[in-house]
Amino acid sequence: MISKTRYIKHIVIHCSAGFAGRAGIERFWKETLKWKVPGYHFLVEVDGLIHQLLQLDQVSNGVRGYNQHAIHICYVGGVHPDNIHLAMDTRTVEQQAGILTCIFQSLEWARQFQDISAIKILGHRDFSPDKNGNGIIEPWERIKECPSFEAILEYQWIMKRGNEV
Repeated sequence: MISKTRYIKHIVIHCSAGFAGRAGIERFWKETLKWKVPGYHFLVEVDGLIHQLLQLDQVSNGVRGYNQHAIHICYVGGVHPDNIHLAMDTRTVEQQAGILTCIFQSLEWARQFQDISAIKILGHRDFSPDKNGNGIIEPWERIKECPSFEAILEYQWIMKRGNEV
């Protein structure tokens, strides 16, 4: 079992930037991006249905340069239903609950192999460069809006609970 572990530094929250659902997203990865591995470990549909797309001991394609030490969770949506170029927090109550389920499942998995107190829960956009060096990724510095909400602020309470998680 130890040989299947990865050291996790980040749990990364994503949005799909569309409403295609699992089949459409997987088709895009394979046919357009030519990926052999999914972009996320978990995908949460609009109705809250959770798909585990990849085992947590495997590396996904979520954030280039950071995947080796990350678990990726995505919700379907994140854009205006009539304009996919307009970022919008479209999470349903069911998706919010599903994302939390995935976060807690990821932390429980990681806890088997490491101290989880240093894991950070971030949005994909929080990996953008800090162009002015102030330690904050401001809206004008973001390379993308994904996940279309402030994941750090929304989930900071989880890691503050420490080992109670």
